[in-house]
Amino acid sequence: MSDTGHAARARRWTTVLDGQRLRELRREHGLSQDKLAALAGVSLTTVARLESQPQPPCRTRTLARLAAALGEQPATITAAVTPDPVTSSDINR
Repeated sequence: MSDTGHAARARRWTTVLDGQRLRELRREHGLSQDKLAALAGVSLTTVARLESQPQPPCRTRTLARLAAALGEQPATITAAVTPDPVTSSDINR
């Protein structure tokens, strides 16, 4: 297989994670990075790398394992956290 084919195949099985959201969910569930890694069946290095970057690439299999270990849907970790819209009562304060 050519290098180009391998790279295209690799991209197909990756997604972009929200590292900050992963950290927030891990803490909400009272887990250390080490404990989450063990529950998900991934390395501590992987969890630390994903949490330390705002939008790290992540294998979809790894995403699924992390989500399952947290009892969350995968989209919860990949979805960007958006602030609540500003209301007129916020402006008048």
